[in-house]
Amino acid sequence: MTEYVWKHLPYAIYLDTNVLRSAGYSLDAQWINELLSITNEYGISLCISDLVLTEWCEYIIGVLESNRQKLLSSMNLLKHYNVRLPDIRPEEVNLLEKTHLIELMSRKLKTAGFDIIQNWDAPLSQLLSEAVAKKPPFEQGGKGLCDAVILESYVKHAKENFAEARVLVVSNDSAVKRSEVRFKERGITVEFISESDIVGKLKSFLKDEVAAYIEHKKSRLKEYVLTYELTILDFVRKTPLRITDWMLNGPFTKEEDRIYGTIESIHSVRPTKITDVIGNAPTYGEETPPDRYPVQIFVEIELDILVRQYGLEPLMQTRAVVQPNMMNKDAPVTLEKGAKYQPQEIVRTITRSITIHATIDAQKEKNEVLDDFRIEKNNLLTSESGRTLGDLASHLE
Repeated sequence: MTEYVWKHLPYAIYLDTNVLRSAGYSLDAQWINELLSITNEYGISLCISDLVLTEWCEYIIGVLESNRQKLLSSMNLLKHYNVRLPDIRPEEVNLLEKTHLIELMSRKLKTAGFDIIQNWDAPLSQLLSEAVAKKPPFEQGGKGLCDAVILESYVKHAKENFAEARVLVVSNDSAVKRSEVRFKERGITVEFISESDIVGKLKSFLKDEVAAYIEHKKSRLKEYVLTYELTILDFVRKTPLRITDWMLNGPFTKEEDRIYGTIESIHSVRPTKITDVIGNAPTYGEETPPDRYPVQIFVEIELDILVRQYGLEPLMQTRAVVQPNMMNKDAPVTLEKGAKYQPQEIVRTITRSITIHATIDAQKEKNEVLDDFRIEKNNLLTSESGRTLGDLASHLE
């Protein structure tokens, strides 16, 4: 039984510089915080390259310098109108050096949940060839060098870290969004998306992932229970089974399975197979012990039954011949005696389903381990409850 592997969520999300700028110099935009909440919760790698970090810090330096100039201008204006201010000289309002700012922001980003990956060490000859060929993100005049290095850094990271890579690239740059071939030619599944759509996309993936995970758990549980199918079928064969009208011809029986006529006798009953297994569905009206995980097992049984049916032939027998305009003259017309109804007796094979209530170890199930299978009871079986497989083996011998 294999562990669950994501089928929809990306293994990594890579950010372009332009979306970091839109998130604000302090990353206070709502979308980036929602994104971090999801990636941190589900262990998705949220990555930027060293070059993206450097470009973002250049942007922050520009924001800081602009605010520094505004501060100095405001101070000069206030002094001009004799507003008393602390004695601050312009040379004392210094900004962090670029290298120190990069170190500071790198620590902050890593603390928030970002992975910062190394730049791709690009051969100059390859970059020149791609620029000449205008391979996206390169455009006319060689524009797109930094974007090419950033994208190749992401391709290298995805290829080295994920066996079957499935990634998202968040960017608002149209040239970057045309660079799908860089990923696909390395066998990487990629989707480019803008920051306004990324959170909605991940939430959609999460819904699909929940459905896939539920199906995986059900399939895994059924696979486990089927390893005991022979034992379960033998148990059904050797345990008294109550046959009721509800079971044979109940109100919810499908039309194609309904029996028309009178069921006179049952010739044979045989369990054939397990058709379905459902976990964590407790028995109606009964409390499952907290250390047990309830499992409902649906077993198909075949029954050979003798059914007495009345044919339509007697209903088609002529009882009289009448002419409508002569009825007043000839009335009343006596009906001939009809033949007695002769019922037919036929043997039919029908399939019905019974439910076996079983349990497994609840604590181990939480840890993705399926163990200690027990048949507890059956809704149509008269049996002792809570028997282990060892008990069943001795009972069935």
